[in-house]
Amino acid sequence: MKSLLLAPSDLARQQPVVLCGDVMPHRKQLSDSASKAAGFSFISCSEDREEALALCRRLNTPLFVARQAFLEQLLSSDLVLLSNYGKSSYILSVLASDTFDKSSAAKMLRLGCRGVLPNGFSFKLFRRAASAIFKGEFWAPRAVVSELLADLLRAASLITENGLTPQEARILELTLQGYKNSAIAEALFISLETVRWHKRRLNRKLHKPNRIPQTKASAPSRKTAVS
Repeated sequence: MKSLLLAPSDLARQQPVVLCGDVMPHRKQLSDSASKAAGFSFISCSEDREEALALCRRLNTPLFVARQAFLEQLLSSDLVLLSNYGKSSYILSVLASDTFDKSSAAKMLRLGCRGVLPNGFSFKLFRRAASAIFKGEFWAPRAVVSELLADLLRAASLITENGLTPQEARILELTLQGYKNSAIAEALFISLETVRWHKRRLNRKLHKPNRIPQTKASAPSRKTAVS
C-alpha cells in the first residue's frame, strides 16, 4: 500500500492529534522535540466515550486515532460527530491485526474512518497516513479504497441525475454508509422528523419503492430509494 503524500501538512502543525488509549506505544520513545519536528502535537485520552467526544469538540482536532474495538463500541451518531460531518475531525482506526486486513479495513471506512493502520504500526507509517488524510486522501489498501470510491461515484451519479438538494445528498450519503435516522439527525443538527421528511422527498425523486441498503454490501443503483 502506498500514498501519494509523504510529508506532514501545515494542518498537523496547527492543531493537536488526539490519541485514544494506548494506540501508539512507541510514542513514549519519541521526544517532544522529535514529534514537533515531524509536524505533530499529541494529546492523549482514555477509551471513554464522553471524554473522547468532549476533547475532540473542545480542541476541534483534525485527527482522532483509536483502536478498532473502541470505535465499534461507539454509537453511530458518535462516529458521525467525530468525522468531518460534525466536528471536523478525521478518524484513523488502528486495526486489531498486524496486517492490513481488507475486511476490517473496509468495515472501518464504512463506519466513517478516513484511514486504517495495522496494530504495531511504526511512527513513519503513521506520519505517512496522517499526511495523506490531512490532504483529503483515504489511507487503506488500494483495493478497499477503490471499492469505496466506486460506490461514492455511483452515489454522486444518483445525486446529479435526480436533482437532489445538498441536504438530501448528505442524508443519502450517510444512509449509504449505514447510519440510522437518529444518527443522521444528530450529525446534521436537525430533528428526526426532518430526516424522515427529507427521505420521503428522496423516495419521490428516486421514483422507486425499494429501500436503500443500510450497509456497504449494496451500492446505490437506479432502482433504490431511501427509508
